[in-house]
Amino acid sequence: MITINEIAKLVNGKVIGDGAVKVKGISALAFAEANDMTFAFDRNSLDEAGRSKAACVMFSDDVTDYPKTILKVENMKLAMTVLYNAMLEIIPPKKGTIHSTSVIDETVQFGKNVSVGPNTVIGSNTRIGDNFVVGANCTIGRNVTIGSNVCLYPNVTVYDNVIIKNNVTIHAGTVLGADGFGYIPKDGKIYKVPQMGTVILEDNVEIGANVCIDKGTFKDTIVGAGTKIDNQVQVAHNVTLGKNIMIAAQTGIAGSSSIGENTLIGGQVGVADHVKIGKNVKVGAKTGITGSVKDNASVFGYPSREASEARKLHGLLSLLLRNRRKIQTLFRKTPE
Repeated sequence: MITINEIAKLVNGKVIGDGAVKVKGISALAFAEANDMTFAFDRNSLDEAGRSKAACVMFSDDVTDYPKTILKVENMKLAMTVLYNAMLEIIPPKKGTIHSTSVIDETVQFGKNVSVGPNTVIGSNTRIGDNFVVGANCTIGRNVTIGSNVCLYPNVTVYDNVIIKNNVTIHAGTVLGADGFGYIPKDGKIYKVPQMGTVILEDNVEIGANVCIDKGTFKDTIVGAGTKIDNQVQVAHNVTLGKNIMIAAQTGIAGSSSIGENTLIGGQVGVADHVKIGKNVKVGAKTGITGSVKDNASVFGYPSREASEARKLHGLLSLLLRNRRKIQTLFRKTPE
């Protein structure tokens, strides 16, 4: 539990009413219970929030004669994000339970407060830290190392030898450590290149649903600390992702590429193999990156180019299309 006065300090807000009121969570208006904080985006939802069970309402304007405590903030989305993360840190972990249908090798080592869902399988010599939660139908292979405060949602597959560090969340359907797409055609046959590395997820990583991160060929595939990956992203073998990268849905990163810290990648981006993308880069949606990108660049289009140049090019193409008949007439009249 945390008081409204304490929350106000966290989010730089103003308390209107009783700041000593305590809350235990934040909830949408339709689901708010006693001791919850809820939020209102306009006067209509503010009236509805006043009739709810919530103990406090976050709002962006001054309010008088209101039945509940108001926390006034300038930036609602930012304040809710800061509060949500603060609440995660103060909520104690639930007592662990291991479902009777799970299949766990006798050599597995568990920390404290471990919860294992139905039909989950954990292989030999795997080590798991404190406050681990794994949902139903997950498979965790042999010799896997998992740190503390890790959550695997249902149907996650973790291949042998994968390393997952602390405070990591992996959403449903994701596969970590499958073989990379490595083949060599020769004499009418296709030979498989051995995939002998693994996948390493550093601290505070979050992986979306149905993501595939392949293990390395001879070295490891690495996802840096703080990196967040959206749903349906493919990360190929030997890729190195730096710290605090954000990658939107349906992006594909080909083998042996590297991406520097603090880079933002839009949806449906394609990155060719052996490409080096620098730090603090911004990549627009549907961009195709076939060559290296310098630090602090903003790129867009296919093939990728500086975003300002790409916008000019698209504008020019639109102009040409609108005036194509005039241009054709001009060319016909121009003497050879």
